Parts: sequence; C-alpha cells; structure tokens
Amino acid sequence: MNRKISLGKAIALTIIAVAVTIAITMSVSMRIYDNLIKDLPGRVKMYSAISSIDDVVRKEFFGEIDEIYLNKNIARGYIEGLNDKSSFFMTADEYIEYYNREQGRVSGIGITHRLNTDTGNLYITGVAKSSPAESAGLKIGDEITKIGGDSVTATSYKELSKNLEGEKMTNVNVTYTRGGESKTVNVVIGYSLTTVSYRMIGNTAFVTITGFYENTVAQFKEVINEIRNNGATGIIFDVRNCSQGSIKYAIDVIDVLVPLATDGTKAIATAVNSDGKTIKSFPADADDVILPIVVLTNEQTSGGAELLACDLRDFKRAEIVGTTTGGVGTMQSVYQFEDGSAVVLTVAEIIPYKSDSFNKVGVKPDYDIKLTSAQSKSIGIMDESKDPHIKKALSLLPQE
Repeated sequence: MNRKISLGKAIALTIIAVAVTIAITMSVSMRIYDNLIKDLPGRVKMYSAISSIDDVVRKEFFGEIDEIYLNKNIARGYIEGLNDKSSFFMTADEYIEYYNREQGRVSGIGITHRLNTDTGNLYITGVAKSSPAESAGLKIGDEITKIGGDSVTATSYKELSKNLEGEKMTNVNVTYTRGGESKTVNVVIGYSLTTVSYRMIGNTAFVTITGFYENTVAQFKEVINEIRNNGATGIIFDVRNCSQGSIKYAIDVIDVLVPLATDGTKAIATAVNSDGKTIKSFPADADDVILPIVVLTNEQTSGGAELLACDLRDFKRAEIVGTTTGGVGTMQSVYQFEDGSAVVLTVAEIIPYKSDSFNKVGVKPDYDIKLTSAQSKSIGIMDESKDPHIKKALSLLPQE
C-alpha cells in the first residue's frame, strides 16, 4: 500500500539528505586533505618566515644574490634543521660521489695525508688496502713533493691535493721522497673499496669490517671461505669505529652468518616508520656459520655495525666485548630531484631479530671493557697482546 507524503515533507527530507551528503563528503575530503598535506599550519608558518626573510634580503642586501647557490643552501639548511645526523642534502656532484661510494667505488688514489709544516710537503699517513696508491708502491711515511709536476708548498698543497681525490684528473703523477731518494709514479684515480680483511691469530680468525657497501658482502663471503679453509676454531669480528655504509648491506653480511629467523620478529631486522607500521622486513635464508664468535664494539660503532653485533647475539651466535655502541638504529632512503640533487632521509627505526631497538641507547656489550685514550687512538695498529678487547675475546674462544 502506497503512502503519500506532503510536498513540504518531501522537500525537507531532500534538504536533510543533501546536508548529510555534504557533511560526509566534507569530512572525507578533510581527512584526505590532511593526509595529503600534513601539518598545514606548520608549513604556513615556515613559508611565512622564509618569505619575510626573503623580502628583507631582496630589498636591503648589499650585493648580488646567486640564486642557484642560495637555493642549494636553503635545501641544505632545511635538512640540517631536522637535527638528524643521518639525514642530509647533496648537490648533484655530491650525490654522484655518494652513489659511487654506496656501490663500493671511491675516487682518489687511496691515501690519507697531512702537511709537514717544516718542509711544506705532504706526509702520507695512511694507504688503503688494494688501492692504486698501494699498487704504485706508496707507503706511510713518504713525503709527496710534487703532484702532477707542480711543487707542493704550504700555500699550494690544498689546491694540488684535490688532484689526488679525482676532482680534475683520471690519473696523476706523484713525486715522493723516501730515505733520501726521490721517485715519480703515475697513479690511477678511483678504486674498489676494501671493507673486509682478516688475519689469523693462532686458530682464531680476526676479521676487521670498516663499512657496509654493495661490494662488502662479496668480500665477506670470500673471507669466510678462506677462514673455513684455514681451519679456524673461532672468529673475532672487529667493528670498532665502524659507522659507514648502509643497514641493508649490513643485513646481507649478517645473513651469511645466521640461520633462518623463526623467532622474535622472524626477520634479521624490520623497519618501522613513524606511524608504527612495518615498511620493510629483511628475512634470513638458511646459511649459517657454526663457529664461536666474539664481536668487538666501541662508542664509534654505529648503524649496520651495531645491528651486526646485536643480531649475532640475538641468534645466540656471538658474545660482545667492548663498550656500548653509538645508538644509530635507523634506516634511510634516498630521494633524488630533477636537478640531480638528492636528500638522504631517515624514514624508519630498525628493530633487531629479538632485542628492542638500539636507536639512541646503543648495544651494551656482554663484557664492558673501557680503553684508555691512548689505546682508543691505537685501535687497529697496536699489537693484539696489548689490546684489552682482543685479549678478552681470545680468552672466550677455543685456542686448539
């Protein structure tokens, strides 16, 4: 049976329906708008402040404004304003250098140096393993007197030393003196970075890791195979002062050492964003190294090196000797822009296999042993018999 309603009621119901529809639409639209433009009041305030500064500068500044230089430094200052050391802005050239380093490729000839103020020459203080400098025969203690045929002086060394870093050339002639004799060698610029090396201390393999890059895992696997062939009964991983490279490449190294992740997070690590959502999970495969392991850490151990120490302990594969690590447990992503510049931005916190996040708190060792200032400065060069961390590690591992 049909019921009739008055024209007035029909109009009223229509108005109510339209009002409800508009209210729902506005509510949904606002939620979408809020998600698209987060913290709109904060943005308006920031843009207003920059605009006010810009107005004053363009009216009153005595000098010419280099717009490219200005915009580059506005971008750099914005990222620095986040107060996060792991986030940073790069120009197009800086990004190319960063990208190459992430791949394990670096420019330069592979030396560190210091000006000898008495002679005006450059004093070689370090030579990278497998670098062009090492291949050319350069050694610590050599004094560089000429670069590319130009004499090195106290006033010219800064500009000339750029040629050793690949800023202008693909190879360079280096003249140096050693033991009173002078020699000139032609050195190629650019090489593959070696981040994993080892030596045997009795039956123990002592492995040093200085960074985690794309080529690190291949080097690491090669070292592990050599260690097995040498019949090692234990391994010491030295990641003291190791803070370079990427978490994802550190995870590739960890995966060589641990079995399938079946407990905890069921992954070597998970990345959780600011909303508490897991944005990336890093599972482990079935590889495993069944040897007693000790990891050496200090305050300069951070990022991927911290995760290595923490995860190996979580998987019950290692004990940790040293001091509490730096507490940088975050993951970064790279965002490149149309002009070739880029931003490395912290996007998530890293959660280890079983432990809580070590971000801002560090990884505490099982055996807390502090070094003297002199010992800390000598890490990597002092004899193992004088290194308290190595001595303790050796006491924890089988020696026969």
